[in-house]
Amino acid sequence: MKKFDVQPQKVKIPERVIAARLGFKGVGKIPQEFVAIFEDVYELAMKIASPKAIVKDYDVLSRDEEGIEIENLKITGKLALSQLGESVEISAMLVTLGHKFDDEILNSHENGDELRSFMLDSIGSELVEFTARYVDGMLREEKDTKNLKGSARISPGYVDLPLKLNLWFAKEMGSELEVLCDDESFIFVPRKTISAFIGWSK
Repeated sequence: MKKFDVQPQKVKIPERVIAARLGFKGVGKIPQEFVAIFEDVYELAMKIASPKAIVKDYDVLSRDEEGIEIENLKITGKLALSQLGESVEISAMLVTLGHKFDDEILNSHENGDELRSFMLDSIGSELVEFTARYVDGMLREEKDTKNLKGSARISPGYVDLPLKLNLWFAKEMGSELEVLCDDESFIFVPRKTISAFIGWSK
């Protein structure tokens, strides 16, 4: 198991991505009338975010037409088979920004500052995703030295990969990051948390 503490300033999010998340699709940048508040909220986000990731590698034990079996889990569905089906090893990744980020979003909402809350929520969604990409890149560099080729990164809730798998992620590695998962909605707490699998083939 590997743990990564990532400095948020190292995670580069293209402005066009943030702009689209905020609803300014097709514009490519933050409109001038929102720049001041955005820069203020973005600076706050960099201060309160505590991006961390846990990655655990699993040997593939078996595979059949239903899915791929690793220790304590069978990953089922068409998406898993298409992306992980040739893997000899699978990495499970859990990434979070921490509880303070969620708390600040809620505080802004409760104080009636909905724009600030919305912007912080949007920045957090992209920051946790691009943190996952940052860690993904480091893993690929490491695996490349072992002549292993990585699959696409796939997450529960996409296509037919069950969202319920988040319960497994929380159980397997959540304690290391203080991450829990609701057993009905399968949503993580803190909410700015994502999980993923990457398969490695020879």
